[in-house]
Amino acid sequence: MSTHFFDANAANWDIPMRVERAQAIATALLREAAPAHDARVADYGTGTGLLAVALAPHVGEVIALDNSARMLAVLEEKCQASAIPNIHGRRFDIEQDEIDPALCDIFVSSMVLHHLRSPAQYARAAWRALCPGGLSIVIDLDSEAGEFHQDHADVHHHGFERAALDQVFIASGFEPARFSTVFTLRKPGRSGPEREFSLFMMIARKP
Repeated sequence: MSTHFFDANAANWDIPMRVERAQAIATALLREAAPAHDARVADYGTGTGLLAVALAPHVGEVIALDNSARMLAVLEEKCQASAIPNIHGRRFDIEQDEIDPALCDIFVSSMVLHHLRSPAQYARAAWRALCPGGLSIVIDLDSEAGEFHQDHADVHHHGFERAALDQVFIASGFEPARFSTVFTLRKPGRSGPEREFSLFMMIARKP
């Protein structure tokens, strides 16, 4: 996944819609996954850390992974300004780098998977990163017709069919996942008129 777009937009990333979305996702994740207070959470594609910051007070550590140095720099500034001690940023590209084994108890990504070429590669990395009994949590778009993004550069999937994505993770060793709709947003589609897009949360357990 190219970093050009994300590096260029890091300073102005935290618009109200993204902040609201991250808060809704964090609330759903804490409710549905019920992480322990000492849980280690890896947030892949953390960006400016909107989800990481929302989760940090409720878990032991958030390992904030991203391949954009500028996004991570914005996150570091947030952590320093707000004295958040348990978020640790790390430059990491899941398409090029090998993840540490047994890194975390929860491996989460939000609005990242559609930017990656291979969901199967992602699922294998999540499996490797998780301790036994850990949870892979994916938040992404339900399948849509290519209207969500104005620019399709670095967009490899127009959302996902839930059952098909479940099979990808099962093939990597995960138990069958459970799905819920965690956010619905309205925005102008690529062709112009405003329309509604739904986001799912998939939770799959590593035995």
